[in-house]
Amino acid sequence: MAAPAPVEAPSHVYYFQVGTGVWHGHFTFRVTSWNRLRHSGIGPRNRLLVVAMQLSQWITGRSRLESTLRAKPSRGAFGEADNTVRLSRFGLTQYLLRERYVLDPDGTRVTVHAEERFGPLAGFLTRSFTYPAEIHEGGLSSTYHMPLLGDRWTATYHVAPERDRLSGQLRCPWAAATEEVRRTVAGPDRRADR
Repeated sequence: MAAPAPVEAPSHVYYFQVGTGVWHGHFTFRVTSWNRLRHSGIGPRNRLLVVAMQLSQWITGRSRLESTLRAKPSRGAFGEADNTVRLSRFGLTQYLLRERYVLDPDGTRVTVHAEERFGPLAGFLTRSFTYPAEIHEGGLSSTYHMPLLGDRWTATYHVAPERDRLSGQLRCPWAAATEEVRRTVAGPDRRADR
């Protein structure tokens, strides 16, 4: 009797098998409680960004989302992945996020190193930050604990059974956002280091 195939780490499935490639879709954002936003301690800069994002969504509709994820299975103790996410409308960048996912040898925890920029101008409205994430059993869903717009957000993602679509729900006490993307270019199979 043949030995059972080894179970792959959820983070390897999520980033190296499912996530690698180019994804396109849409992003929506809405303030769910203006009262909670008013009483939040996010500061004037973040409050202005929130209002600008909400106005943009009201006036021009949902944003276009483009994401490119590159697997780096031989980097670090248990592999890494790089992701670039761009939100745009009418060809203008609204938000740019560059992330490096550092996978923990436990197979589920991830440390995310991020650099973000609001708007189309380089060097303006930018910051760097780090936050944790977990990849769930089976490698087809995840939870990120992100510090965005001056508050704590929880983002949950689910991969479709066909592994070519991803849905995300992002929430904080006063707002919610959604991401719906489909892979348009598959990356190479990175289950083994090359």
